[in-house]
Parts: sequence; structure tokens; C-alpha cells
Amino acid sequence: MTLNMTRLLCVLLPLAGVQACTQNGKVDLGTSVSGASLGDYVDEWDGYTEARQFVPGSDRIRVRIGPDGQGTLTLGESQTYPPATDPNVGYPPNDDSMSVVIKDSMFRPGAQYPLHGVKVESKRIRFTVSTNDFYKAWCELQTPMPTNDPNVFFCGPSGYSANPAGMCVTDTGAPIDCAKASLCIGPRVCACTATSCTSNTEFFTQFDAALREEGAQLEGTFNNATVRLERQ
Repeated sequence: MTLNMTRLLCVLLPLAGVQACTQNGKVDLGTSVSGASLGDYVDEWDGYTEARQFVPGSDRIRVRIGPDGQGTLTLGESQTYPPATDPNVGYPPNDDSMSVVIKDSMFRPGAQYPLHGVKVESKRIRFTVSTNDFYKAWCELQTPMPTNDPNVFFCGPSGYSANPAGMCVTDTGAPIDCAKASLCIGPRVCACTATSCTSNTEFFTQFDAALREEGAQLEGTFNNATVRLERQ
């Protein structure tokens, strides 16, 4: 159920003997949002990052918070990306190796980043998001590769180079897609064990905000920028 600042609910007023509901089945119960519990933040929020854009051409930021603390953060306007299906090429498949190097630590417009470590303390909500979660499904397609350290695994070779034809090869001379090689150098994007890989969320950005205007607004910081959001 969507929470509004006035905690709109459909209730029965027993003393009056009538049902006090609006046409859409909701009634104003007054303001009781303190910001001290997770439930006070459960909703969809839409707003902007003040004087800063994290994706080209837009300062829009949207946050969805569920009652279990699960949710997403989206920057910029809605946009879809193809599903990750091929572990042998980089992701997205139209990005070349140079684009990967430039963008792998950047937020992608319209991508939904899952919230990590959601907690409410001192009437503030905090969580982190990781740009690497954009590659999560792609990382999980990868086969871990051993390194010189028996306890360390990457999703690709420890080193690679481009040959005169512009193709990339590993240190052993095996061909490899350049974009994949760029993503898999070290644990920067994917975190691998001996059996599987996933996105490396040790690199993250923090969101820290508090309720304003009796719960109608959420104001705080994201990556050192001021954010202002309104409850939808």
C-alpha cells in the first residue's frame, strides 16, 4: 500500500455510525510519520539532484523502498537495456572496450540499481547502491578464472593486449573480446569465487536522507550532492 504524508486509509467511524471514506476508499487519518521506522519511508519517491547530474542530460532521481527494505534507485529517464545473454562479449553488447573503461564506474540512465544495507537510524534512512550492479546478470554468466594466487579468481585473464589487427589477446595469445577483457581485469566490476561470479558491490555510493514536510518530502545527500524527493 502506498503511504502518503497523511496516512490515507479507509476506516469505519463507529461513533458516527458511518464509513468515512472518499470515493477512492481513503480517508485522512492525520500525520503520524516520525521518520523513526522503515515503514515511514516505504513508497515511491521522485525528485532531483541539486546542481549536479549523475547521468547525461538529467538530474532526476527516483527511489522505490519496499516494506522489507528492498528497493531500487534510478537516475535519469526510463530506459531499457538488453538482457545479458553472452558471457563471451562485454556488456552492453554495443559498448566497445573504450566505452567500458569510461563507463564501468558510472551510473547508467534509466537503470534500476538495487538498494543495499537499508537502515533507519536517528530518523534518517541510509543505504548504498553500486554502479557494478548494472553488470550483475552479466557477471553471473561468467566462468571464474584462476590467477597466480590460488585464492583469487577473476572473470577474465589477468592481462591482455591488442594485436596489430586491433583484436585483443590474452597473455597466452588466446583471442578475447576487448570489452569483456576490460570489464574482467581484476575484481573491479565482478567479484568471483572458485565457483561463481557476481557484481562487486564493495564499490558503492551512499544515500542518506531524512523526512521533511510531515513525511511528504525526503531530503539528504547522494554521492555528496543534495537530493530532494517527493512522495508519490
